[in-house]
Amino acid sequence: MGIVAALLSERLRQNRLRTALRERHQLVVATGWTEFLEVCDSAPVTAAVIDLKDYALPTFDELRQFRLRHGSTALVLYIAVPSVSVQDVFEAGRFGFDAMVVADQGDDPRALQTVIERAMARGVGELLRKGLGATAPTARDAALACVARAHERLSPEKLARLLGVRRRALTERLGRAGFPAPQRLIAWGRLIVAARLLEDADRKVDAIAMTLDFPSGSAFRNTCQRYLGATPQEVRARGGADYVVGAFLRTIGHGAREADHPRTAPRSWNLAV
Repeated sequence: MGIVAALLSERLRQNRLRTALRERHQLVVATGWTEFLEVCDSAPVTAAVIDLKDYALPTFDELRQFRLRHGSTALVLYIAVPSVSVQDVFEAGRFGFDAMVVADQGDDPRALQTVIERAMARGVGELLRKGLGATAPTARDAALACVARAHERLSPEKLARLLGVRRRALTERLGRAGFPAPQRLIAWGRLIVAARLLEDADRKVDAIAMTLDFPSGSAFRNTCQRYLGATPQEVRARGGADYVVGAFLRTIGHGAREADHPRTAPRSWNLAV
């Protein structure tokens, strides 16, 4: 079970977030920036939800430092309109938030769960997108969907529905592009996201396995060996997501090298409401 830290004093929003995350992630709430930093520094935090009203610092320097120290943590901005100015939202966006939630507009528990889990995968998805280049659209979109939905129990049938094609057609299009069959592609997507989580040395292998719905820590280790010929600890030592993305690209004939993928991919300002 992953840990989500929230800088969030408003009780109703706390309850919505707690309901959204129950059974999948543990929520730890802080009501001040100092307390929030202590939580993030003392536990392997998967995602951080920040209300700008509670951030309440005169500049965004502290937020910039947080982004540098916790590069693999997904950042989700939780705001209320109009109590937060557009200028503040713009300034916050410069420091790598992966998603934004507007209070009382798309923050019901189901929507919150979707936003947070997609935010967790978004950064590593951008790393994969760059490596795919001019890949056939269906194959490219399938690979990116497997990463974006790595926290879900994605099946080949569900993947095909997401892409608007029949499963047989999806399998054929993947094959023509040199991609593995849907079930194996789904496994690669989970491995790529798991590798990003492994970049945080404080995250335990069994906790990552639970976060990504592997049956057990042993099942996760076996998948690493089957697809990568490496243990989770070796994946971590070899560069985490960069290493696994490179291995995947080589399996589909892109000949990617680790040097083609910088250790820290630039983050874009993505809003998911």
